[in-house]
Amino acid sequence: MLRAARADAKLTQAELGHRSGVSVRTIRGLERGEILRPQIATLQQLALGLDLGPRAQTEFMHGWATEGPASFDGLLVDPSMSEMEQIDSLTRAGLGNYRVISQIWRTHVSADRRLSRTACHSSICAVEDGLDRVFNVQVGDQSSSAKDLEFTPLLGCHLISRRFFPESDVVVFEVGLPEALPKGANHAYAYEVCDTGHGRRGPGSDGFVWGPTHTARSIVVSVEFEVCPGRITHVEKAPGEDFRFLEEARLDAENRTTLVLEDVGPGAFGFSWEW
Repeated sequence: MLRAARADAKLTQAELGHRSGVSVRTIRGLERGEILRPQIATLQQLALGLDLGPRAQTEFMHGWATEGPASFDGLLVDPSMSEMEQIDSLTRAGLGNYRVISQIWRTHVSADRRLSRTACHSSICAVEDGLDRVFNVQVGDQSSSAKDLEFTPLLGCHLISRRFFPESDVVVFEVGLPEALPKGANHAYAYEVCDTGHGRRGPGSDGFVWGPTHTARSIVVSVEFEVCPGRITHVEKAPGEDFRFLEEARLDAENRTTLVLEDVGPGAFGFSWEW
């Protein structure tokens, strides 16, 4: 698949390496089948370097997905692997099985500076027959632990399983859809993730970002504060790169700041703030 996409783009391995930031050695290994489980960031960078459209990006990512919708317990891998490798194995089952049409993220920062709750409304399109679940990965921060995060379905979904990784401070929610979707079917679902912990660790939360694995038609990231921080900055992160801190953001009359993006590529987008 990679070799064919590169040929369609009329690129040599060296040219694709230059455009994507992926080494020629890795590209060669992928094309020869010597690398079977590349990092998701590597696939994102290659998709961008190949200038693939939304559907082609999704099919490209799906090419390295775990075969078949295995059960959550069945996806648990060798415990000798690192936690991040286990998380990758869990979430890879849904990689490229759907593409994001739109996502709206709204998070609330409480008076004690914690990300107390985050709501998501997502519209997706199935790329493969039988799509019946998606995975949500949440990471703890300075003010809260991932073990205290609880999932509440709001619309068109239910919680199948929850797995916490203490060393990485990550929780993975396996989110079930009401029924298996045929290829090309659209579906909307919504849920809320709340921090049930008490008290505050450290100086408080310092940002919130979210973004699609591949191109999305629209992304909205909104953050509401009970107590205004000293400074808020737009941030974004391209696959495999460091965060970029952009222009300063402003709060509206309801102490809320919002980022609205269209035709968004892979990466992370949102805000950083200082108290």
